[in-house]
Amino acid sequence: MKFIAWLYEKYLKDDCYLYIKRLSANDTGASGGHQVGVYFPKNVLSHLFPTINTTAVLNPSVELCSKVVNPLPEVTAQVRAIYYNNQFFGKTRNEKRITRWGGNKSPLQNKESTGSAAVFAFHKTNGKDAEYLEVWICDSLEEEVELETVVGELVAGDAFYGLASELLIGVGAKYKKGASYEIPPSWEVNFPSGSDIVKYISETFKVVDTDPDKLLLELRNVEYTLFKKVEEHHVLNVVREGFKSMDDFMATANSVSNRRKSRSGRSLELHLENILKDNGITGFSTQSATEGNKKPDFIFPSIEEYKDKDYPMEQLRMLAVKTTCKDRWRQILNEADRIPTKHLFTLQQGVSENQFQEMKSAGVKLVVPKELHDSYPKSIRNELSTLAEFIDEIKSLGVE
Repeated sequence: MKFIAWLYEKYLKDDCYLYIKRLSANDTGASGGHQVGVYFPKNVLSHLFPTINTTAVLNPSVELCSKVVNPLPEVTAQVRAIYYNNQFFGKTRNEKRITRWGGNKSPLQNKESTGSAAVFAFHKTNGKDAEYLEVWICDSLEEEVELETVVGELVAGDAFYGLASELLIGVGAKYKKGASYEIPPSWEVNFPSGSDIVKYISETFKVVDTDPDKLLLELRNVEYTLFKKVEEHHVLNVVREGFKSMDDFMATANSVSNRRKSRSGRSLELHLENILKDNGITGFSTQSATEGNKKPDFIFPSIEEYKDKDYPMEQLRMLAVKTTCKDRWRQILNEADRIPTKHLFTLQQGVSENQFQEMKSAGVKLVVPKELHDSYPKSIRNELSTLAEFIDEIKSLGVE
């Protein structure tokens, strides 16, 4: 069965809940951590399995049948949702997990699945424990594009959870709380562009830390929170009123998707532009054609120097920007022929050692916010660049 057919035909129902995330290196075991297994937030497991929400007994648990339906062959396991509550019995542990995925037989524990988008589809009746689980791990870029077209940008470290009927139109997702910024009145009437949101944040955001790596993550979190608040203001009531036909549903879904894609395509680049300028680097070029129709996100010092054949090649740099790099990294290899090393900024939380070696052999250098480095295998962490280190490298070239 094709991915979108699996989603719509099997799970566009009121008794289905979806948890959607990108598998981190900690999820798959690629980071080398001692506790391997897919992470679910405690509040998600509390909702899915209400009978384990008790401290009357030690480590209450419930079992359910699960099936990883993609990639093939299907892998079935009797998983266990458990509340490790020994904090209430004289010890220290207080967490909820799903265990017994099947070890190395499960694609969820395959290190090469690191960075892949995964959909966990639970059958659940209100007030009762979830009784069945199917998992689809996207194993192609096409499937990931299909998924993000439906539910929105899926950034590593974030996750969506809610009714399938709401998530599959891109609303109702759990997004990060905590930002105190109100929606400007004009946004309640007209949906702002991605650049409008980034500009608003740059003008109103109270800087907590000027470190480029921490600042970038803060800005992204605030921007996404604002975007979701605006989106739900404009769309959620329409969705909850229901649709007369599948055509009406798809028309609304396509409208939401197109707006979301126009926002996500540039927001990360815009944040990086502002941070570069705040750090004294202003002479770069963005989205300028190098060879043919290829347009790298950033060229340093500028496209003029790049096209000047007398300008020394070793003084040139390019920076590609992708929220996730699994499979997508190959898209940047021919974007700037004069620059052998392709710097790639990403928010992905981990890649496998094999994936990293492929990138390295192709001349790709990963630039990753410092706070995300621990999600990568220990063997490659020293080969990652932070955003601050990349900025220092550009400055060392005399670029201003």
